[in-house]
Amino acid sequence: REERRLGKTVPAMQDDLTRDVQRRLSRLRTVSRLCSVVGALLLAVVALLAISATVAPRFMGLQSYAIVSGSMEPSFPVGSLVYAEPIEPEALAVGDVAVFWRNDEVVIHRIEENLYEDRELITRGDANEGIDAHPAPYENVVGRAVNQIPGIGYFVMALASLPGKLVLGWVVLMGASFSIIGTAIASLARQ
Repeated sequence: REERRLGKTVPAMQDDLTRDVQRRLSRLRTVSRLCSVVGALLLAVVALLAISATVAPRFMGLQSYAIVSGSMEPSFPVGSLVYAEPIEPEALAVGDVAVFWRNDEVVIHRIEENLYEDRELITRGDANEGIDAHPAPYENVVGRAVNQIPGIGYFVMALASLPGKLVLGWVVLMGASFSIIGTAIASLARQ
């Protein structure tokens, strides 16, 4: 079977082939866009989490800490990322949430009493029935908790472990790979 186009005879099979090629190129372009979008999203999510967890707070003079226990529930749920501002311990008031070191761990508890003469804070976790067994000496005080983002602390805790770092590396690698694959497919579809 043949058709006439612009004075030339063209086999009908060539039209079928052209349509098939166009359909496949359209699919390739769709896959290319999808890969590029997935790659960009993966990289953007990792960048956003990293910036919100570490970089941005430091520019504002804050330190970030992950909540790892339920002692401050429900005010500070496990997995929250808490931001602490530096403050002189004498300026802390009853009801403030202090961030301090105890036995090589960061503790985030509410102040029950500020013992100015003894230079210690009496603290208690909101979910705990009684005050903490040991007061927090002024020299161990890091600051006062001023804000939190629920859930982001899990990201920070994961990065503290080797498996978490490996997963983060894998996610970044996958994001970059999807972006590169999308670009490569788009290049092939243009040829």
